[in-house]
Amino acid sequence: MGCVTVTHPSLCAVKDNLAHGKPVAIYRTTISIIIFEMMYLALVMVCGYIIFQVDIIWIKLLGIIMAIVTLWACVQFLKRLKDRIVVTPSHLSLPNVEKQSKQEKHAVVQKVIIPWHDIEDINYTIEVKGDSKISIQRRVYIVLRNKTKYIIDPDFYDVFFLGRKLKSFWQQYSEKR
Repeated sequence: MGCVTVTHPSLCAVKDNLAHGKPVAIYRTTISIIIFEMMYLALVMVCGYIIFQVDIIWIKLLGIIMAIVTLWACVQFLKRLKDRIVVTPSHLSLPNVEKQSKQEKHAVVQKVIIPWHDIEDINYTIEVKGDSKISIQRRVYIVLRNKTKYIIDPDFYDVFFLGRKLKSFWQQYSEKR
């Protein structure tokens, strides 16, 4: 089905790229995935050490369960390693984003292609969360004309610059339509 199902534009045929516009910018996932993977693998090694060094059966079972859960989380992060946000003159392609509908329902959606003319606004905000532990996150919101919001995960992308860049591309390409 052409470029619609492919997350990386270089995998499309040349005629499909010309029909949708060649990629102007490609934003890759950041180094944080590799850091998380290293932490997860270190935790698996600690669990393995505990499994082989401790003689208490319930601690061994707990170590096995922790190792399995950690390996599952490790595989989930590996799936995001090749994610790319692709900007073309005709559309914006997002591989994995959180979708918030008008009814405030949240869902994670994959391989979203948004034409520039469907976007009403691109916001980037700084959110402070937490009661006892304060965390500050910058988030990028893409608001469509039908009031659906797409939220780009700040754990995978360098959203400090991404929000400003996407907004400038949106202003540039939406004016041409």
